[in-house]
Amino acid sequence: MKRFALLLAVLLPLGALAQTSLTSWKLHRQGDTRSYDVTVPATVAGALNEAGTFGPNVMDEARYKTIDPRQFDTPWVFSTRFDLGKGLRHILRFEGLNYAADIRFNGRLIASADTTCGTFCVREFDVTPLARMRSNTLEVTVYKAPEACLNTGFADWNPRPVDGNIGIIRPVLLISTPDVQIRDIYVKPIVNPRNLKEASFEVVTTLVNRGAKPVTHTLSGRYEGGSFSENVTLHAGETRLVRHVERVANPRIWWCCDMGTPELYTLSVQVGDQRRSVRFGLRDITSEIDAYGHRLFYLNGRPVFLKSAGWTDDIFLQDTPEKLRTQALFVKDMGLNCIRFENIWGKDDTIYDLCDELGLLAFVGWSCQWEWESYCGIPETEGFGCINDPGTEALAIRYFHDQVIRLRNHPSLIAWLTGSDRIPNERLEKEYLKIYNREDYRPYVCSAKGLTSLAGPSGTKMEGPYEYVGPDYWWVDTQNGGAYGFNTETGVGMNIPQAESVRRIVGEGHTWPLDGNWDFHCTASTTAMNSPKTAVDAMTAMYGAPTGFSDFMHKAHVLDYDATRAMYEAFRCNIPRTTGIVHWMLNSAWPSLYWQLYDWYLVPTAGYYGTKKACAPCQLVFNYSDNNVWAVNDSAPEQSFTAVMKVYAPDGKTCTGRREEECSLRARELKKIFDGIQGPCFVYLELRSGDRTVADNFYCVPGKNNTYAWEMANWYQTPITEYSDMSFVSALAPAEVRMKAEPCTGGYKITLENDSDVIAYQIRVKALNGRGELLPGIIWTDNFVTILPHGSKVIRCTVPEGTPVPSFGMDGWNLSPKDDDSLDRVK
Repeated sequence: MKRFALLLAVLLPLGALAQTSLTSWKLHRQGDTRSYDVTVPATVAGALNEAGTFGPNVMDEARYKTIDPRQFDTPWVFSTRFDLGKGLRHILRFEGLNYAADIRFNGRLIASADTTCGTFCVREFDVTPLARMRSNTLEVTVYKAPEACLNTGFADWNPRPVDGNIGIIRPVLLISTPDVQIRDIYVKPIVNPRNLKEASFEVVTTLVNRGAKPVTHTLSGRYEGGSFSENVTLHAGETRLVRHVERVANPRIWWCCDMGTPELYTLSVQVGDQRRSVRFGLRDITSEIDAYGHRLFYLNGRPVFLKSAGWTDDIFLQDTPEKLRTQALFVKDMGLNCIRFENIWGKDDTIYDLCDELGLLAFVGWSCQWEWESYCGIPETEGFGCINDPGTEALAIRYFHDQVIRLRNHPSLIAWLTGSDRIPNERLEKEYLKIYNREDYRPYVCSAKGLTSLAGPSGTKMEGPYEYVGPDYWWVDTQNGGAYGFNTETGVGMNIPQAESVRRIVGEGHTWPLDGNWDFHCTASTTAMNSPKTAVDAMTAMYGAPTGFSDFMHKAHVLDYDATRAMYEAFRCNIPRTTGIVHWMLNSAWPSLYWQLYDWYLVPTAGYYGTKKACAPCQLVFNYSDNNVWAVNDSAPEQSFTAVMKVYAPDGKTCTGRREEECSLRARELKKIFDGIQGPCFVYLELRSGDRTVADNFYCVPGKNNTYAWEMANWYQTPITEYSDMSFVSALAPAEVRMKAEPCTGGYKITLENDSDVIAYQIRVKALNGRGELLPGIIWTDNFVTILPHGSKVIRCTVPEGTPVPSFGMDGWNLSPKDDDSLDRVK
């Protein structure tokens, strides 16, 4: 099939355009006769891992340390062969080489490593004079990045890629074209936010006449609902931007997933025999600094609260389209509406295409990797990071130009961040702004931190925390990471995977007591967050010292679930003083114990389900700062509900109060529903519409909140000097729960029945394969659930097509020994 794709250019008629991705290559180390089959884009380490040279599961335990990094100090050579059509011009387009390369076509050096430095540069070479109809050879010798450069980077998120991501990390395209080439199509939507029935778009087509004679062609365009055409004359060697504004009748508007439907159009542009297509969306995106000094985004004239998390690619850039789709579906399932992409991730446009399709806003920009000398290797200038000399600035400007153009047609993209922890210096920013004002139209934001540049204030904040704080922190903090403003990076530290994943990560012989394998799979920070100690201290003080692996896991999940949920809830409930929240992070580059809402194996953490509970379109929320219950609706249309609250005594058995209130909620409205809640107690909350449960929530409310040492707050944590007493949760009597699993449309239905007089707390349901591993990519309607005495809970899971019939298991905080870790096989 791959060979057939490469021959398409031969089969096309003369004058037709072919754009083929060259994917099938050979790889060898310079001077070594061994070679590997590789699919490009790829890093060298990724290709070797695919070939099995590192052994099985090299990311698990401490095996990553066994990879010899010296093998990447010498160059590696990618090579491929292909045929070409007659009578056409042939252009090779490289969308990303890391970090520098010698490029040879049919034995001729067409570019050398001293001219191809830079990860994010797009390069084109007209190879027509060297082309043959049969058996053309392309050889790319890649060189590892020097210690000091603007390379890809993961900062302190995980160990550095052992090869420095050396390779062909983005597509290589073979473009076979007549003399006149359609180089680029840019569609800029124009939507009236006051009347969404009025919309148009400007299409800018870049045409290049590579011939020696002037030519005249008809440029025509077609899209769903209309067409246009005009005659264009190009002089020999001319590059021209052809502009056309098209009004759209009955426009379909693109919305993010929590505000509407992400409608998409396809525009096909033809010049002569050439035809190229581009997908776009009609929508208006703007931002302002609001009355509180925070950046607020508007989508189609309506304020949008950004519920987001921070993305990373795989450490070897090995993400597949299937893996990316699963992750995008996870984001939508949690109720998030945005992803922050720090570092212009993606070995192609797949993840951004998925954001377009699913209605996930994309917040893109440069990484803090280039702002700290310890990661970038280049001396930093206070306030401006490491991009401050003419050569580095010129490369960053090239990066910015090429990547803005690459991503600008995606309707999901809402803003560019040109700084993370810092801002660009004035010289650099002037050049950025020249490019941006010419090539794009979305909001420009100078930094993810609360800084001001030539472009004005960022309107954001990046005050942490990145390590554990209690659920009450988000409600009571008013100076640091608490619920005000637009927090672009924040979280609760260890978002530990589920037990089956942890056993793989640290190794069966290292599950208890905690040892160096655990530390190795925390973050790579040398400051903090490099061991589970903070989580152990917190769980010991609140719930009691963990007695073994299973007890540790239950307590770690509770810390993650409650604190992550409270973070999103507090930010939602403080609208309009809050405008956005980015959990640090969404995913992990390798098997990690920190900073993730689902793990590297594509299994959600407890924090995933806390996030999903917090981000339900309409929800009842316990406010730790005033001990009241609030109803929140940040985007859904006005709805009416019955709000129900049940309060249980610390024994988890006695219901000490039941209250009901009728309520209606408009979009972005917050209402106090219940008050006077005094801990220690358990609180069950439910929004009902008729006899249907719309949303539920459950809290273990302590007698008093944590005490924080505010004067000792730093960039990653505010220390807790006196912890809340949660011993009443640890004292819950055992609960007996029955589980029944049965098939249903698209997956399985799990019925849980609590036969006990006591609350069954934090019941985890799991779908397992024959090896006892958690199945990846499973989407549960709920998990880590609590079931009231003599109550029941029905949850469902959707499984990827082709998944073998799983076994279903459960465990939980206070399940009786006979029920804990029980299995049910679907008949």
